[in-house]
Amino acid sequence: MQAVLAQPMEPVLHELLSDRVVDAIACGYEHQTHIIICEPGDTEADFLRAAAFSPPLSGWLYGDACFQPLWDWAARHDGWFEWLSCIGKAGFAFILLVPDSEDIDPTLLAIEP
Repeated sequence: MQAVLAQPMEPVLHELLSDRVVDAIACGYEHQTHIIICEPGDTEADFLRAAAFSPPLSGWLYGDACFQPLWDWAARHDGWFEWLSCIGKAGFAFILLVPDSEDIDPTLLAIEP
């Protein structure tokens, strides 16, 4: 993970990654935490290949009367969205980081934390 954090990247993304790695290690879940960073051009299919399940979408968008989030925690950071989905009860989790950018698949941006 140190090699990833040593790569040049946007400061907000670096801080988010660093914080999540520290949190995972502090909780003893560093081997059960899978962090996925969405990049411009990525689609739901790309996420499916990386995570082996569809992103936290219910088919209903934020603001729809039937909307129910399928993530366990979500936040909006300075130019980034973050979603945490826990899988089972053993500590395994996916963290999805998506830049708030025009180049991102609108389906992913419609998730809304």
